Parts: sequence; C-alpha cells; structure tokens
Amino acid sequence: MPVPAPGQPTLFGDDPGRAPATAGPFARVALDTPVRREFSYRVPPEMAGLLAGCRVQVPFGARRLVGVVVGVDAHPPADVAPGRLRPLARLLDPAPMLTGGLLRLARQIADDTFCSWGQALAAMLPAALRRDRPRRTVPTVELLAAPDQAELERLAERFPKQERAIAWLKQAGGPVEVRDFCNRTGLSKSPLQTLAKKGVVRFGRRREFFDPFDGAAVPDVPPTLTPAQQTCVDAVCAALDARVHEDFLLHGITGSGKTEIYLQALERCLAQGRGAIVLVPEIALTPQTVARFRARAGEVAVLHSGLTDAERHDQWLALREGRLRVVVGARSALFAPIPELGLIVVDEEHETSFKQESTPRYHARKVAQERAELEGAVCVLGSATPSLETWAAALDGRVRLLELPERVAGGKLPSIEVVDMRSEKADKEHWLVISEPLRRELEGALSRGERGILFLNRRGFAPAWHCRGCGACVHCPACDVALTYHRWRKKAVCHYCMQEAPEPRSCKGCGGPVNLVGVGTERAEDTLKRMFPRARVARMDRDTMVRRESYEEVLGAFGAGELDLLLGTQMVAKGLDFPEVTVVGVLDADTALHHPDFRAAERCFDLICQVSGRAGRSDRGGKVVVQTWIPDHPAIRAAARHDFPGFARGELAEREEFGYPPSAGGVRLQFEAADLPKVERMAREARDLLLAVAAPGTQLLGPAAPPVEKLKGRWRRQILIKARPARALLPLHPALYELCQKQGVTVDRL
Repeated sequence: MPVPAPGQPTLFGDDPGRAPATAGPFARVALDTPVRREFSYRVPPEMAGLLAGCRVQVPFGARRLVGVVVGVDAHPPADVAPGRLRPLARLLDPAPMLTGGLLRLARQIADDTFCSWGQALAAMLPAALRRDRPRRTVPTVELLAAPDQAELERLAERFPKQERAIAWLKQAGGPVEVRDFCNRTGLSKSPLQTLAKKGVVRFGRRREFFDPFDGAAVPDVPPTLTPAQQTCVDAVCAALDARVHEDFLLHGITGSGKTEIYLQALERCLAQGRGAIVLVPEIALTPQTVARFRARAGEVAVLHSGLTDAERHDQWLALREGRLRVVVGARSALFAPIPELGLIVVDEEHETSFKQESTPRYHARKVAQERAELEGAVCVLGSATPSLETWAAALDGRVRLLELPERVAGGKLPSIEVVDMRSEKADKEHWLVISEPLRRELEGALSRGERGILFLNRRGFAPAWHCRGCGACVHCPACDVALTYHRWRKKAVCHYCMQEAPEPRSCKGCGGPVNLVGVGTERAEDTLKRMFPRARVARMDRDTMVRRESYEEVLGAFGAGELDLLLGTQMVAKGLDFPEVTVVGVLDADTALHHPDFRAAERCFDLICQVSGRAGRSDRGGKVVVQTWIPDHPAIRAAARHDFPGFARGELAEREEFGYPPSAGGVRLQFEAADLPKVERMAREARDLLLAVAAPGTQLLGPAAPPVEKLKGRWRRQILIKARPARALLPLHPALYELCQKQGVTVDRL
C-alpha cells in the first residue's frame, strides 16, 4: 500500500513546479480521493529527474490510479522504512503538465473548499488527462426509424424507458452523444442497447464534434473609444505595463462596450509576450463572442462542453507548450496552463454558472483573483449587474472600480414598462400569458419589420397540477417537487430525477379533479403562434436544443432574419447582440423571487437587466415589458429604473442586518441518506461536533429541512453557519474537513 506523506506537504524552492537539483528518489503524489493527505512512492531509476506537476500512474491497493506529483524528496518520510514504499508504476508526462502556480492554486482551492489537494488538482485537468490516455472518439446514438403509434403505445405500457428513449431521439432529429442522452433523460444505456438489437436505433462513434466556433473570425477594426472607455483602457493597460497584480471591476451597462475594453487590454498583454484567459458563462459562449476575440488576437483556444476528450486535450497541450497564448471558455478554462499569464477576464462575473456545484465547490470569480495574484497578472471582472460581493469590495477599495455609464454605437438603454398582471384579463378559455401592453409592442415591432425576444425561465407546458379541492400539487414520488407537464411527451416530468408519469386524472389526497396551472415555454409558444399567426417563432430551451448544433442553427436563423420572435429560457438572456431586436418581454419576472434563497432578489434584478439589454442596441431604440404579479418589489422597481447602485444599497443593508455575505462569512452543510432517521442523526451529530469548537460570533442554524427535502429518493437535512467576522469560521475548518470525508455530507460556502 502507499504510505501517506506526514504533515502538510511543502513544495521545494520558489517554484513548486521544479524539484531541486539534489532531489532524491521519493515522490509525494496527490490522488483524486477525499482523503486530505498525499501518498509517498519510490521513484524508480528510469524516472530519475521527475518533476512536480507531472502525472504518474501509481499502485493504490489492488487498483492503479492517476495522480499528480506535488513534491520530490531526497529522503523517505521519517517514520517509514524505505522498503515499505512501493514504486511509481508509470510516468505519463515527459514534462510537468501543471505549472507551479497551478499547484499552489490547487492547494488554496482545497483549503478553501474543504476537499483534498488531489481533488482540486483533478478539477484542473481535462477528463482525458485524469486518465492515462485521451479518448479520440465519443459514442453516439441515432434513431433509425420510429415505430408506429400503436407500437409506441405498447412500448409505453410495457417498456416505458424504451418509449421515452425513442421520443427523445425523435425530438433530437439526428445523432447525439450517449452521455448527453443519459444526462438529459435520466436513463442508462440499457434501453438503447435493447432498441439497437431491435434495429430501432444505431450506435456509432464520432471522431470530431462539430465545432460552432471553427473559423469564427470576422474583420474587426478597433472603434474610436468614448472618453469613459479610454479611461478604463488606460487604467488596465497601466497595470499590465507595470506587471503588477491588480483587480478591476468594470461596471458597464449593457451595450456600453465592455468587450472592447477586454480586447484592447488583450492586445496590450499579447504585445508584452504574455498570455490571457477570458471566461464567459457557457450560455454566452456564442460565435459572436469568439469571432471578436479571434479577429483581434489571432488563433485562440476555445474550451467548451462540445469538445471531445481528444480535442480538449489538444487545446490544453497547445496552451501548455505556448503554441496558443489566449483561451476563451467557460469555468474550467480558468485552469488553462498558460506559462506567462498576464490577464484574466471574467465577463458577466455575477453569473451563477461560475459556481462549481460538485467537488471542489469553488467560485471561478474568487479563484480568478487568486490565480492573478499568484502569477502577478491583472484580473478584470466585468458586469452590468455585479455581484454584491464584488460591488462591496469595489466600494471598500479592495477592487478598483471602472465605470461605463453610457451605451456606445448610438444606442440608449431601453425604456422598461412594468405590467401588473393582477389587472390583466386572459382570453376566454386561454391561460393569461401575454399582457395587452406586450401584445401591442410586439404587434408594432412586427409591422415595422423588427424583431422581439421573450424570456421565460420555466420550460414545459405548465409547471404544476393543482387540486382545487384540497390545494395540493401532484408531486414526484422520489422528489419533493411538483411534476411539470410536457405536452410534446404528454407526460408529467420531474425536472430533478427526470422520471415520467402519465397525466394525473385526480388528486391522490382527496380524489378531486386536478388542473394545469402556470405557464412554461411550451404554452407561451402556443400563445405567440395563436396571437401572431404570420410571425416566425422559435423556442429555445432544453427540450428543443437537444443537439449541440441546434443552438447555433436557431441563432443563425434569427440573425439572418429568418425568424421574427425568439422565445426561451436563459439561453436568450445573455451573449446576444442583434440590432434589429427592439422589443423584449419578460413573461414572469417573479420566478426567481420565489426561491428560498437570500440571493433571490439579486438574481431577479440581474435577469431583468440582462435580458432587457438585448433590446435597443441600435438607433431604433427599444422597449422592454416586464410582466409581474409583484410590481412593487424593490428588485423589480430598481430594475425598471436601471438603478443598480440603489438596488445594491438596499440589498447590502439587508444582508448586513441579517448576517449574510458579503457582511459575514457563511457555510452550508447538507446531509443525505435513504433513511430519514439516519439523516437526522447524522445532522445532529455534526451540529454537536461543530458547537464544541465554534468561536464566539458564530451562529449555527438547524438541522432543518432544505427547500427540496427529498431528492431522487434520498432525504436531506442542512445546517447553516454564519460568522461575523468571516475569519470566525477558521476554528471550524478541521471539523468541516472531517465531515467532508463522510458519505452524504457536502460543505459549501455561501
């Protein structure tokens, strides 16, 4: 067995990416396990000169695992006989795959997120590098011929999983990756294998995935900067010229030219012989975005979810070897191994997708600042609606604030009309979806040859079945959530576990009739087509954007004038710049407010402002209609005035009063078990452990049921910890590390 390296590992020299010249034959290896320690191995003679940062294959019990060398020692651990150490099995990299800066950064992430160093390092590596070799192809599946309706009904009764698989593949309209099929449907590969034997579907392999960004470059001449833009460029470039670390918040309204600031800073960085990382939310990673960076910076790496393992591996090596110096991508691009890093840009830094929801549970914004500090780089955080944490840091002077208060290219912020849906009346026999003010605006835009975007962050036809007798909703039997009706499936679907059920006919509680309530994107699409029969309407949500190509195909058609109205979820809220869009409708602004989360108002404000920014990007101007049942809510009133500073003042005061970030530190612990008494016992034991070591100023709330008490058949409990000041959490860290290693316990910073 491997022997744990005692104590906290110390990397050699000023650069942990290189061992000292006198290094001996013992390596400390970090493995992707929850155990917070490294393991010592003997370095065989053929691996002499091994460096920290290289991947190695090691024996671990009866298995062989891939790990990262984090140090090379001249002597074995003092309490271990050298003969007990097993040798490294295989060296996978001739040169370090991770730089010294990345090794240090991984250590900081591990300490901050209560995981092991090996888990943090694994998150930095593409999937291909977490194994000993990359896969060159990905398995796909395709529907050959859909059975007739009678056969589908028979399958739905006897083999519902097979029928669900056929319906989903039919909706896809082409080959899809097997992993996407499993993730989207909640099914395993088994029903596909059965259907393949019947000749209904066909498996294949795709060597190269269609890359929507391939060749995405257009001539781009730097525009004349506004005075405000020039001030921002001068400030960022001065920090780059001084080669010092500095954090900036670029607060600019939508359409104010933030991207041009990034591009000019990037050009200065490249002129200095250094590299750059540009992070954007995955949903905003569009050809429009990538084209501008490629036009100004030449060939750039693009890391996105559509790449195969081999393609991601090739991009990674091109960056590591210096053949490419710029990467544009989503959250994971933050760990690109750029040797001379000079600039990190985090666009839309407020986006929730920058938070990693699995171990290690880091936030890309914070890690970007940490990496920039470690490597002496400049970090620019950009947003029209900054997170309150970043805004508070800017007000305190911890981050330098740069502002762009006006739109460029002649556009003005669109006017926003708030519609009180309580005073609107629905058409006879139809659910109220489009208000009269929004209908008039859309009608006028269509008559002028303009276009509109409508946003509704709820997919399906209707979000619930409601019993008028007892007031109950029809719930998923495995999850504590209401079932959503999807008309294209004629099924009730749980959006958490993806299980389907027939349309309910009666309430299980009282036996009374149940009715569909609420509006999803399916119902909204029907309403638009009925209301504007001549308009060309497209819907963008997870039900229609099945293949990866679908997103770009629809946006391409919309940009080419082949569509008039674009309806969708968050897919239409970010990264889109179409001058012909003059009307934007927010169909249900209250959705985000109903979440039991202290950031609910902030997210509601962000969404309204972001989707509103899609309108009025030309001299035609724009109009936004926000439909709400709570028109007097402070978040909605502030968004209608485009008043971020005013909204932030109110929210920060409320956070201060109730002890939530950024005025206090916070941690949430979540416990899961199939048995309710067991999960309650686990939570109580954890609370007692934490209370015994908590410092003054620390508040423990719970254990209590979370908003979703049961998920995928497992019961859940949570404990919320708040501390003022945030450093009062430090005495809890050892106990939190211990809880992280227990099955069913996750620890997440607020």
